[in-house]
Amino acid sequence: MPEEFAAATIGVVALTLLLVALMVLYARILPAAPWTRLMAESLASAAPGVLGWLVLAPVMASNLRGIMMPSLALLGGICCFLVTLVARSAGATFARGVIYGSVWTVGVFIPTAIRTFEPFGASIPLGVAPIDHGGALVMSVAVGAGMLAVLVVERKSLIRGARKEVPVALGILALALVVVSWIGWLVGAEFAIDDTAGLIMVNGLVSAVAGAVGWIVVQLISHGVVNLKSLAGGIVSGLIAVTAGAPLFTPVSAAVAGLITGAVASVFTVRRGSPLGNQLRFLVNTHLIGGSLGVLSLGILATGSGFLFTGQTAIFQEQLLSVIATATWSFIVSSGCWWLLSRLGKRIRVPDKRILAE
Repeated sequence: MPEEFAAATIGVVALTLLLVALMVLYARILPAAPWTRLMAESLASAAPGVLGWLVLAPVMASNLRGIMMPSLALLGGICCFLVTLVARSAGATFARGVIYGSVWTVGVFIPTAIRTFEPFGASIPLGVAPIDHGGALVMSVAVGAGMLAVLVVERKSLIRGARKEVPVALGILALALVVVSWIGWLVGAEFAIDDTAGLIMVNGLVSAVAGAVGWIVVQLISHGVVNLKSLAGGIVSGLIAVTAGAPLFTPVSAAVAGLITGAVASVFTVRRGSPLGNQLRFLVNTHLIGGSLGVLSLGILATGSGFLFTGQTAIFQEQLLSVIATATWSFIVSSGCWWLLSRLGKRIRVPDKRILAE
């Protein structure tokens, strides 16, 4: 029991720090505004995920342990903050963003998180019970699909104004905090302090470094230039790649997963042209592609059960189905919700001809 409490405490602290670090690191994607306003809106965007989980999860889940609830509520806050970033970058009103985050929390986050952390107490769609240690399916795959849905709906109306500038020193500090807190969450997600804690930390660090190497090498070959954004994209991709299987990888397989994820995300993200386009692709690709590859890699590289160890494809098939089902459901719910909100917003905004004439 003391070990469980210690692990849960680590998870709560790590996720709190991770939320703050991501709010700072991703501020450059948002329209320029004072820091106090941006941080306040980011916290408000995360609130539906926290409150929705605390209110509805005890009703919808039957076997989740109470000690897991605070950590998973904070995970919901992070996911809700992330999934609303593209909407906020597109210039959506604060109210629309909060409504969208609330619907996404109820329709996507809560059922997906329950099926991830309570696999034997929930009704698994398609009979699928994926391996997902740190919640990569909801934190990356579902979030990435939700971002993509908003991007598809808003593709013709994205605002092109100035973005928030993040000082280099502050960006480096936020990136370092992301690494430490993300790995801390992977340790806490075990909800026990045992012999795997050391392996989880090593795998997290190795995958983050490998993700950065994969991203930077591909960008150097393609464009001949790298910057702090390249480092951030690679590190985040590597962390996402190891989230689902942190205790099930060896350091070598964690490095392979991170390297491949960073390289593939870089290929689909970095383009010549609009910096804003690259930033939005960074959001979608690092989460959707990184999370999908990380979950799938377990079917091949998981110690003792992956294809390379057993020659069997059963686990890979389970992981693949879980990625497809999660991404599809999140995209359907997200695109439908955002389309309806967009249509409602257009009806409310009736132009005043007299003012336009003046």
